[in-house]
Amino acid sequence: DCGAIPETLFESELFGHEKGAFTGADRSRPGKFEAAAGGTLFLDEIGNMPLGSQAKLLRALQERSVCRVGATTPVKMESRVLVAANENLEIAAARGTFRKDLFFRLSEFVIRIPPLRERRQDIVSLAKRFLDLTNQELGKSVQGLSARAVERLLEFDWPGNVRQLRSTIRRAVLLADAAIEEEHLGLPAQEPLFSFAGAEPLSLCE
Repeated sequence: DCGAIPETLFESELFGHEKGAFTGADRSRPGKFEAAAGGTLFLDEIGNMPLGSQAKLLRALQERSVCRVGATTPVKMESRVLVAANENLEIAAARGTFRKDLFFRLSEFVIRIPPLRERRQDIVSLAKRFLDLTNQELGKSVQGLSARAVERLLEFDWPGNVRQLRSTIRRAVLLADAAIEEEHLGLPAQEPLFSFAGAEPLSLCE
């Protein structure tokens, strides 16, 4: 999660560090790029990455190598990089909150996942999946959704996308004893007055 990495720790977390590179570095440690060698490094919420960190990431992507903090020898980057954002990075680049050069570097292949309101055919299957997961987590045995509950799920516009659907189903499981009914969902009667712009996160799990 790019937003969870302080800018002062960015290089250490992603590129690694050598023993003694800074106070508290009592041993050498590989970064995320090295750990992902031969696989994929997924950088979530990249739009939250500070501009200074963006510049360091751009350099690593361009040179296809990283250098641990405190080291002088670069390490070849052997991982594929996949990023995700819940905002339009092209717009962010235009307003100066995301580097344009990094945006173009990351735009070799773009996959847009539409918001939930544009793929209503997924709502019921996702709801059932979240129901099963919540039953397992809470030790409950709620048996499906009533016809009216399904209708309500399909009617709603889901401004919070999949995360909102998951929270809604979790709340319903907490309240229900048998099947989930419409009143267990707790969805407002009217259309939401706001909408979260941007694509869905690629991962459905926290």
